[in-house]
Amino acid sequence: MSWISDLGENLKKIILIEDKIDRLLSDVCEINDTVLDHEKRLIRIETMVEMTAAKGRQPRIETDR
Repeated sequence: MSWISDLGENLKKIILIEDKIDRLLSDVCEINDTVLDHEKRLIRIETMVEMTAAKGRQPRIETDR
């Protein structure tokens, strides 16, 4: 009956691996959401910097004295 015990052990390992994969998938999804949130924030910051820089570059009228 050695093969039956081996089968039971292997099934247990498969179930544990499946559980670990499910947890890893959940973690990856959370990381993905965090990265997307950071990307959106970074885009907003870049836009603010570009808008501020554009306001500071208004052409100046030079007058001859």
